[in-house]
Amino acid sequence: MRMAFVTTELAPWIKVGGLADVSTSLANTLSALGHTVQVLIPVTGVDCPPRSAGAVERKGSIGQSSLIWRSTRISNNFEVIWIGGAGFSDRDGGPYANSFGEEWPDGVLRYGHLCEILARAWIPQKNEWGPRPDLIHVHDWPTGLLPLWIHKLGIPIPTVLTIHNLAYQGLFPHEIFERLDLAPEFWRAEGGIEFYGSGSCLKAGLIFANRLTTVSPSYAREILTPAFGNGLEGVLRGRARDLTGILNGIDSDCWNPATDPLLPVRYDASDLTGKRYCREALIGQLDLSESSGPLAAFIGRLTEQKGIDRLVEIAPRLVSRGWRLVVLGRGTSDAEQRVADLSRHHPGAIRVLTEQSESWAHRIEAGADLFLMPSRFEPCGLSQQYSQRYGTLPIVHAVGGLRDTVQDADQDPCGTGFRFGPDTLESFFSTCVRAEQAWRTPERWIALQRRAMSIDFSWQRRVRAYIQIYEDLLSKRGQSPS
Repeated sequence: MRMAFVTTELAPWIKVGGLADVSTSLANTLSALGHTVQVLIPVTGVDCPPRSAGAVERKGSIGQSSLIWRSTRISNNFEVIWIGGAGFSDRDGGPYANSFGEEWPDGVLRYGHLCEILARAWIPQKNEWGPRPDLIHVHDWPTGLLPLWIHKLGIPIPTVLTIHNLAYQGLFPHEIFERLDLAPEFWRAEGGIEFYGSGSCLKAGLIFANRLTTVSPSYAREILTPAFGNGLEGVLRGRARDLTGILNGIDSDCWNPATDPLLPVRYDASDLTGKRYCREALIGQLDLSESSGPLAAFIGRLTEQKGIDRLVEIAPRLVSRGWRLVVLGRGTSDAEQRVADLSRHHPGAIRVLTEQSESWAHRIEAGADLFLMPSRFEPCGLSQQYSQRYGTLPIVHAVGGLRDTVQDADQDPCGTGFRFGPDTLESFFSTCVRAEQAWRTPERWIALQRRAMSIDFSWQRRVRAYIQIYEDLLSKRGQSPS
């Protein structure tokens, strides 16, 4: 098959969250299986393409627009089309916010116009960057209007939309709708993109994409309910037959403690000696005091969704039991201030790194004993999978992809972590105490670590579900995958 991915994040070059890792890893896995993958991605705030991406092979403009493109071949079957120009590479910041962390006020307009421009570029059988793809796979709200434009222009290419986080919908007022040059017929609640008085880019994708996927089976079920549907549960229930939950995989070459070049000492499940050295090194690097309790970590966005407020609440109680805590991530200014205050009140016991750092993420995953993910909702989650790969047992809220990837060691003979529910502080804290008790039983702990490290979280297991969806779509269109 020849497929096009349209995304806003691509690791390691443009990364805000897990979408970046998924975009790269899924494309890599599909291309390794012989499929041709082109990833089209707008580049904001840097040259197009980022210099670290490799040599530029081709470049040009996109139709009559002010956008330009350049390409980088990652492998024989994997090419990236970097899109820049007015509204993208002429401004500082990231895909969704400026360098001060403020959302782009014209973000919907920019991505909406990009969707139209890309759709029109695929009207002919071939454009400047190659033959028309057999299938287009788009990701999250910035690309949600692309399936609508493919439909509107009658282009015979099936589309797949993956929902990575339903909470982000790309809402916009009617004034922006008019500037997007969409026909009035699309501004309606039933079968259109109107959403409680606003327009919704994500709803456009939910209505007009041929198939929908999301990033775990549990989340696929949850978003059909008012508790998790963010107002779109009715639309999703209407498309339930076209919705599939597929767990995200991880790059098992990049995230492998036996070969990880970022670790001070490497290790595997057969010999965990190196993990103890990684723990000691992390404690020294972060100037944490020695203690009689476990070393726990939190890596992620510092937001209420991720439960950072609940972690702040219970952290003093954990410290009083001898725990040490490392927090890595960026977030809202209020959340960053709260974790900074927490660190100041507990010097030597809590260390906070308000940054995004792949190097620190790998070293923390290897050095910690426990990984904390008290997310209020979690479509999939990658960190809990990285943690198990590194023998760092996760403590998670039993929701979404966390439910699907972590089995409770006290309730399941194949358990590799600890789950809590209901979503309360006391449930979270009592589960931390259960995990501590397991940690204080070395023979049991080592067995749990080895079991966790043996799980195959790779994309090789999960990519087949995507391929099946692609092949089903093409067969229904009377095409044969090439």
